Amino acid sequence: MKNIGISVLLLIGIIDSVEEDFAVTEITMSGEEILTVELPLIFFPCEIKEGDLFHFEYSDGVSEIRCGEPDA
Repeated sequence: MKNIGISVLLLIGIIDSVEEDFAVTEITMSGEEILTVELPLIFFPCEIKEGDLFHFEYSDGVSEIRCGEPDA
Protein backbone atom coordinates (compact mmCIF):
# COMPACT_ATOMS: atom_id res chain seq x y z
CA MET A 1 0.00 0.00 0.00
CA LYS A 2 1.30 3.44 -0.90
CA ASN A 3 1.71 6.05 1.77
CA ILE A 4 0.14 9.22 0.41
CA GLY A 5 0.91 12.41 2.29
CA ILE A 6 -1.36 15.37 1.94
CA SER A 7 -0.10 18.81 2.82
CA VAL A 8 -2.50 21.72 3.09
CA LEU A 9 -1.47 25.33 3.46
CA LEU A 10 -4.36 27.43 4.69
CA LEU A 11 -4.01 31.19 4.42
CA ILE A 12 -6.59 33.37 6.12
CA GLY A 13 -6.45 37.15 6.09
CA ILE A 14 -8.12 40.20 7.54
CA ILE A 15 -8.34 43.66 6.01
CA ASP A 16 -6.40 46.07 8.23
CA SER A 17 -7.13 49.17 6.14
CA VAL A 18 -8.03 50.28 2.63
CA GLU A 19 -5.87 53.04 1.14
CA GLU A 20 -6.55 54.29 -2.40
CA ASP A 21 -6.17 51.23 -4.67
CA PHE A 22 -4.59 48.90 -2.09
CA ALA A 23 -5.65 46.95 0.98
CA VAL A 24 -3.25 46.55 3.87
CA THR A 25 -3.85 43.01 5.13
CA GLU A 26 -2.67 40.65 7.82
CA ILE A 27 -2.38 37.09 6.58
CA THR A 28 -2.08 34.20 9.04
CA MET A 29 -0.09 31.27 7.76
CA SER A 30 -0.82 27.70 8.88
CA GLY A 31 0.41 28.07 12.42
CA GLU A 32 0.86 31.45 14.02
CA GLU A 33 3.08 33.44 11.64
CA ILE A 34 1.38 36.69 10.58
CA LEU A 35 2.44 38.59 7.47
CA THR A 36 1.48 42.18 6.68
CA VAL A 37 0.88 42.44 2.93
CA GLU A 38 -0.43 45.17 0.64
CA LEU A 39 -2.73 43.76 -2.05
CA PRO A 40 -4.33 45.63 -4.97
CA LEU A 41 -8.11 46.01 -4.53
CA ILE A 42 -8.59 44.48 -7.98
CA PHE A 43 -7.46 41.11 -6.51
CA PHE A 44 -10.61 40.92 -4.36
CA PRO A 45 -13.83 39.57 -5.95
CA CYS A 46 -15.99 41.65 -3.59
CA GLU A 47 -16.04 45.07 -2.00
CA ILE A 48 -13.95 45.09 1.15
CA LYS A 49 -13.65 47.22 4.25
CA GLU A 50 -11.57 47.23 7.42
CA GLY A 51 -12.17 44.08 9.48
CA ASP A 52 -13.39 41.88 6.59
CA LEU A 53 -12.02 38.34 6.38
CA PHE A 54 -10.73 36.62 3.25
CA HIS A 55 -8.90 33.42 2.40
CA PHE A 56 -6.98 31.81 -0.45
CA GLU A 57 -8.53 28.85 -2.24
CA TYR A 58 -6.50 26.44 -4.38
CA SER A 59 -8.23 24.44 -7.10
CA ASP A 60 -6.85 22.76 -10.23
CA GLY A 61 -3.50 24.50 -9.80
CA VAL A 62 -5.10 27.96 -9.54
CA SER A 63 -4.96 30.19 -6.47
CA GLU A 64 -7.85 32.56 -5.85
CA ILE A 65 -8.78 35.04 -3.14
CA ARG A 66 -12.25 34.39 -1.70
CA CYS A 67 -14.17 36.74 0.55
CA GLY A 68 -15.22 35.62 4.01
CA GLU A 69 -14.17 32.59 6.03
CA PRO A 70 -13.37 29.27 4.35
CA ASP A 71 -16.10 26.64 4.24
CA ALA A 72 -15.82 24.15 7.09
